[in-house]
Amino acid sequence: MIIILSSIPTLLPLSLLLLLLLAATTTVTTAVESTNLINQTCMTSSISDPNINYNFCINAFQTAPSSLNANLTRLGLISINLVKHNVNSTTFLVQTLLENNKVDNCTKSGLEDCLQLYSNSMFTIREVARDYRARRLNGANVKLSSVMEASTTCEDGFKDVGVGSPLTKHNNDTFQLSAIALSIICMLY
Repeated sequence: MIIILSSIPTLLPLSLLLLLLLAATTTVTTAVESTNLINQTCMTSSISDPNINYNFCINAFQTAPSSLNANLTRLGLISINLVKHNVNSTTFLVQTLLENNKVDNCTKSGLEDCLQLYSNSMFTIREVARDYRARRLNGANVKLSSVMEASTTCEDGFKDVGVGSPLTKHNNDTFQLSAIALSIICMLY
């Protein structure tokens, strides 16, 4: 009995070490599985939709640390939130540009149209998130498609009046982020 009691202090540090190793292995395995899910999701999305660039998709999810521990359903919500963030930042940019008195009339007209489109999209993307959380995927799909269309309409508005768009990158990002979210929604059908 004394031998057993004297071996407990020796076994205790060894047991703690094994528990720490097990926890670290589980964390690494989960991170690798999540990274594989992101890679697989972006690969599937970029293959099925020519509007989605694989590297853009990977980089988008890398901006959201919570995507590293996400399943496919959670990745869908993360992608919707990325669209929401982009729509909000684009709306703010448009407002800032409209406050600039050096903007010519044609550009100002295009920006005013885009402000209306993106303001509507801010409301719509909140509805998309609500529908998605409630598993009303068809409603989320339709509404998200309208956000995607708003970015294209905004960009085309500048072409229609013959001026360069100051929002091309933001419009393209909104379009691609929306396409990624739509692709994930389709995977969940």
